Amino acid sequence: MDLKISQVEEGYTENAIKSRQDLLMDVRDKLIAEPEYAGNSNENIRPKSVLQIPWAWFGAALCLLQEVGEVELVLDIGQAAIQHPEAKPYIHDILLSMAVAECATAVMGFEKNKVSQGFEAIARAQSLLRSKKSLEKTPLLSKIDRAKTMCECLIVSELTGLRLEEALTMFLLGKDNEAAVVEKLQRVDGNKNQLIQSLCNQGDLKLALQLFPHEPNPSQQTCELLILSCIRQDSLPDGLDVHRHLVNGGWDQDPFLATKLIEMYSELDSIENAREVFDKTRKRTIYMWNALFRALTMAGHGTEVLNLYRQMNAIGVPSDRFTYTYVLKACVVSECLSLLLQKGKEIHGHILRHGYGAHVHVTTTLLDMYARFGCVSYASSVFDQMQNRNVVSWSAMIACYAKNARPYEALELFRKMILEAPDLFPNSVTMVSVLQACAALAALEQGKFIHGYILRRGLDSTLPVMSSLITMYARCGKLELAQQVFNKIKRKDVVSWNSLISSYGIHGYGKRAIQVFGDMIDHGVSPSYISFVSVLGACSHEGLVEEGKVIFQSMVREHGLYPSIEQYACMVDLLGRANRLDEAAKIIDDMRIEPGAQVWGALLGSCRIHGNVELAERASKRLFELEPRNAGNYVLLADIYAEAKMWDEVKRVKKLLEDRELQKVPGRSWIEVNRKIYSFDSVDEFNPQMEQLHALLGELSMEMKGRGYKPQTKVVLYDLDKEEKERIVLGHSEKLAVAFGLINTKPGEIIRISKNLRLCEDYHYVTKFISRFTNREILVRDVNRFHHFRDGVCSCGDYW
Repeated sequence: MDLKISQVEEGYTENAIKSRQDLLMDVRDKLIAEPEYAGNSNENIRPKSVLQIPWAWFGAALCLLQEVGEVELVLDIGQAAIQHPEAKPYIHDILLSMAVAECATAVMGFEKNKVSQGFEAIARAQSLLRSKKSLEKTPLLSKIDRAKTMCECLIVSELTGLRLEEALTMFLLGKDNEAAVVEKLQRVDGNKNQLIQSLCNQGDLKLALQLFPHEPNPSQQTCELLILSCIRQDSLPDGLDVHRHLVNGGWDQDPFLATKLIEMYSELDSIENAREVFDKTRKRTIYMWNALFRALTMAGHGTEVLNLYRQMNAIGVPSDRFTYTYVLKACVVSECLSLLLQKGKEIHGHILRHGYGAHVHVTTTLLDMYARFGCVSYASSVFDQMQNRNVVSWSAMIACYAKNARPYEALELFRKMILEAPDLFPNSVTMVSVLQACAALAALEQGKFIHGYILRRGLDSTLPVMSSLITMYARCGKLELAQQVFNKIKRKDVVSWNSLISSYGIHGYGKRAIQVFGDMIDHGVSPSYISFVSVLGACSHEGLVEEGKVIFQSMVREHGLYPSIEQYACMVDLLGRANRLDEAAKIIDDMRIEPGAQVWGALLGSCRIHGNVELAERASKRLFELEPRNAGNYVLLADIYAEAKMWDEVKRVKKLLEDRELQKVPGRSWIEVNRKIYSFDSVDEFNPQMEQLHALLGELSMEMKGRGYKPQTKVVLYDLDKEEKERIVLGHSEKLAVAFGLINTKPGEIIRISKNLRLCEDYHYVTKFISRFTNREILVRDVNRFHHFRDGVCSCGDYW
């Protein structure tokens, strides 16, 4: 159809309706009857006659047909027109006209009591408008959606005061007429419960709330659906409105509805209102107690939960399995964790006395509580005594080992799960913990095996699993594989980006980590608090002080995030490692929040590197108050005193350790050889190759001394003679692991070792020598970062 030669009758818009109808009948005949017009895309075939109106007028022409009641004609012509290639620019208006015609068809169907035909026409109208993106947000579509909802609800409610065609027409006409419908419904006699419930189920909470005050006897189900609708629409004002109506009607004392109100306020983050509902309800069921326990626990008010639990027991309300689950979780969401461990043990006893010791959900939560307190032996005991275990139980125990520095046991338990519980399939939570264990051990071959298992089980589409894979490969020294996994993730979330940033950071590639951080922002992903921890940590490992300062300042300026304890600790660590201890101390003095143990710990660690006794004493004083049971803080201070040859102070700190019955975390190292993991500590005499290991280390030590090596014995806190100190240093776990690797791996094979503590200066020096002397690459990951030794040089540049 060539619009240039289209003949448009002069004065068309002023002609009588009959004339317009004739024109449109001509359009219909040509579009429907003549194949040349009906979608023929062959430009060589010209139509036999020209159309009398241009396409640009087509939508308006259909509207004129609609005016004179030619609904079927509109639909016929519209359906034919949208097939025509030249109609493409005008599809929007044509579809809109057809949708209006379908609405008219629906009205006629309802008038003739042909309800199903009416709804079919409405559905066709919705489909037409949703078929083109530009029409999805048209006001007509939202009107049709609400009109359909109203009509469906009227049918369900069986109210006779409003006809379907009347409601449909008035809703389509707009808000003023919609208000008239609501007003009419409010005056209708009869039970409105079904109508209100239907509106809630259809998602029309506003309309349901307008009718709610006009129902004198709302049913319990009606009230429940209104409450649930407030949760679904995340609307606290509407929730308060429902609550107010319940109070005015006296229905707020219904324990069931009171429980639902508590749950609603919990979901809407209004814990004060939840507590008010509980306090004002006279008859409280166990379900109400549980709902409040859950709400308070989720809000972090664990101490309040335990106080209420004591009151509940005092008045004789029996606990159920949900009660125990919530109060156990309450033990670990409070700040004073050390004080609440005893309370957790008391609840454990209560569980056993009341016969819930065999309930899998209760015992799994109990296991998880002990795990969060770091009581691995208690958690293991609970697990061993469980009569029935599900995948959550196994996963919780594996996570307990992985998160409490027992990665070897985590992998062993996973292997046991596969063998002993073949009917249980590990889920994404399980695999995240297993990958964390592989990462902690730098067990590359085990990690690759787990990666294959993840692919076979189809868990590679789960973002937490993929993020853990990135971390695992990075911590096993395979940064290129970590990058490959990241590249394969289609929809990267902030956790995925954080994993990659952290991966480059622990390898000492601070500049690359900053680049990835920038890429994340460029891709529209807003950084989280963890993002800043990752990138600031990367700056710290490479000594990028000025860059770190800029990033730290951008938190508030560019991203609206106020630094928390973790980010301040990163800045103190960044400045402290760079021997800018005065600036680090000033950061602490100027903090807008109370410095926590992490901040003071970062300062103490920096004092250990640079031997600053004065600041170390200041930091340790606060740490002894904040973490009186953390032996590591005492050991660090003793190290600093020992390096300064302040032996009396060393003895004083050691006495504090003894008096408080604290033990230093023993150094432990792991190495993977032929997919088997071997563990070493400095007092390990059970390895059958121990004599051979010590002999090799002795030979290497003699060789190094001949080339100028002097053992760094300052890490030995005892006032012993020189030879005894050298013997102790020579037997450190990481040196045993290196010797084991040299003996049991092939020439040229990379030796991978992980350690649970920071590398000491002596080991760092020795490993550089060994890498050159034996012509081997040695990868060592300590608690902070990666050290890649090759040809006598470490990737950290001696900055760690």
